[in-house]
Amino acid sequence: MPPKESDAAAYATTSETDFYEILGVSPDVLSDSSLRKAFRKESLKWHPDKNPAPEAAEKFHLLTVAYDVISDPATRAAYDNARAARLAKKRRSEAFDMHRRKMQEDLENREGKAKRAKVEAEDEEAAFRAQLAKLQEEGARLRHKREEALRTAAKEQAEQRNEATKDREIKNPASRFSELDRTVTVKWRRKGDGEQIDEAMLRELLGRFGKIQDCIVKSGIKDKKYRSGLIVFESIVGAHSAVHGFDPKDDAFKLFKPVSWASGKEPEIHEEIGSPTPPPAAKDQPDGAPSTPKPATWNPRLSTAKEGGVRKAPSFASFSATLKQSSFSKSEAARSPDYENITMMRLREAEKRRLEAELRQKEENLPDADTP
Repeated sequence: MPPKESDAAAYATTSETDFYEILGVSPDVLSDSSLRKAFRKESLKWHPDKNPAPEAAEKFHLLTVAYDVISDPATRAAYDNARAARLAKKRRSEAFDMHRRKMQEDLENREGKAKRAKVEAEDEEAAFRAQLAKLQEEGARLRHKREEALRTAAKEQAEQRNEATKDREIKNPASRFSELDRTVTVKWRRKGDGEQIDEAMLRELLGRFGKIQDCIVKSGIKDKKYRSGLIVFESIVGAHSAVHGFDPKDDAFKLFKPVSWASGKEPEIHEEIGSPTPPPAAKDQPDGAPSTPKPATWNPRLSTAKEGGVRKAPSFASFSATLKQSSFSKSEAARSPDYENITMMRLREAEKRRLEAELRQKEENLPDADTP
């Protein structure tokens, strides 16, 4: 049954079926005759009486609707407008779909790149961690090897030092003189140049008596009249020389008081260390001269009217002849460092006494001024 005109109009504006495609005609070059010819051709093909196929009746119904819509100018115009709108919408949808697909493809590409970059970064991180672990293991191995070598070297050095110490102790037994025994105290006036005296100046002034191990200048109270310092000599000989060889008449020591022992007394020198043979008495000593020399203060700069000059203090080199003539113990004590120090001190005292005896003898042999 053919559709009504209202049904055709409703189909024209609502149906999404392409009626031109069903009729097999083109909308641009369509005429009434060609439309009828196309409808007749398709009707014969899809008429239910001619075609027993199940879809033939539905297809024939659509052909009838298409012919009614397109054959009526008003209905066709409405259909063309609706069709054009549908086609435009379809094209827009297709364009949007294409753009969306492109965006989706771009997104997928970016996601793929990000994923690949992440995988590569993870691979690089894993490789870096593996390399780092390898380097740490190698570093730990080398550090352990180096520490082991250092421990071995330190152990060998300690053993060598111990051996050297033992050898030194065997060859040179330790001195019995303590650091306090080798320490002297010096005092000088603060007034004037005394305020400028420091450790370096003390070392320079007292270094003439022997090698100095340590030097300390006490700060003290500025209101005090004197300043003081401590001098530690490397050898007891230096300390002994500083105490007994100090000359207050020397311009270099004009500000100083006599040097004294830091312990308050001179260290004791035991006889078992060995002593040189006392110097022989002078052969030309007159019978009237006293056998025991009277006490006198020895001064290396002591002058006499007859000599008219200054006598120099004897050097240790002048003791060589006396040292050769002296007899010493060959015991274990002779190898002690104190042996040489005490020997030199005793030789100095012997030389001092000899010079004092010579001076007294010369003074006694001088003619009396009242004698014609």
